[in-house]
Amino acid sequence: MLPDDNKKLVRRFYEEAPGDPDICDEIFNPVIRWRPIQHTSVSTVMETTPAMEKGIYQELDSTWGDWHNNIDEMIADGNRVMVRWTFSGTHQGEFFGLQATGKKISYSGINIFCIENGRIAEVWDIYDRLWMWQQLGVLPQVKEAIAALLNHLGYRDER
Repeated sequence: MLPDDNKKLVRRFYEEAPGDPDICDEIFNPVIRWRPIQHTSVSTVMETTPAMEKGIYQELDSTWGDWHNNIDEMIADGNRVMVRWTFSGTHQGEFFGLQATGKKISYSGINIFCIENGRIAEVWDIYDRLWMWQQLGVLPQVKEAIAALLNHLGYRDER
């Protein structure tokens, strides 16, 4: 497939599949390898299927209600497509043990898709997990945490 065809395929993942998860049968390989990029010492490969991907869309609906993934930038080269995206939604259901907070959040990430035989076969995934958890109130804001640490160490803001 040409790079523009690959971009069209990936665009369907972001724009069509959330409203019609059955599209997963058309856009994904029978087995999809997800490679979350979390930490240099963590190398994980998770395998899913189109059926599992459909279930993920249902989870997103119940957890984030009005969620949306916006494509901010898309670049294709050969069988690879890179997407810089922004997620937004309202926390309406349990998320990794955290009960619904009702908070609106948004965070950014990058996915790199590998296309094989006209379908998505592999995805590298990185997103701003720290900012997501801070918005949900689980972690302190960085500025506040640094100020608290400096105060604890005896430094005073002289402004």
